[in-house]
Amino acid sequence: MTDTRTHPLVRAYLSSVDQRAGALPKARREELLADLSEHIEASLADADHSDDAAVSRVLDQLGDPGAIADAALAEEPSLPAGPRPESRTRTRVTLALVVLAFPLTAVPVIGILGLAAAVAGLWRIWKSPQWMRPEKVRATVLMLAPLITVPALSLIFILASNGLTAAELITALLLSWCAPAAAAIGLSRTASHLRETTTATSN
Repeated sequence: MTDTRTHPLVRAYLSSVDQRAGALPKARREELLADLSEHIEASLADADHSDDAAVSRVLDQLGDPGAIADAALAEEPSLPAGPRPESRTRTRVTLALVVLAFPLTAVPVIGILGLAAAVAGLWRIWKSPQWMRPEKVRATVLMLAPLITVPALSLIFILASNGLTAAELITALLLSWCAPAAAAIGLSRTASHLRETTTATSN
């Protein structure tokens, strides 16, 4: 009989649950993954294991990996209160939105994409369980800083040279982009440290 855990969709699903439930003790995490694997195996008993549609339906019925991990974490009374790591992929997407939002906003025509990226990035930061409130506030301030720094730097250049050249505008944009970049670096370091600490503790 084919082991459903070798199916790419199942493997990715279980890996996502494993990463998001990283704060659980290793034995409890393995038990959770074993239970999920058994449920998936039973649900696909009469189906073709190579049928991606059938596998997707079973995984959809199970629910979001993050919700499953959160439920398991909530049932573990011994876990200390505090931040919990997210998957590397989810963290990278959030950081990409933080870094790219301002440059996209500054580009004519597609600037609306930058605004959407900024809103999505801020939403993901504040919904994330791996950053504490002070870090979220600091990241938000740095992401929004260009709204002040670009006009301020442009005004300085105008007063200094009685005008604003294209080179000076580009300089102002680049200098202002340093703030969102600093936000992404800070969030990345915290996420990496939390992931390493959680992995060491759970093992």
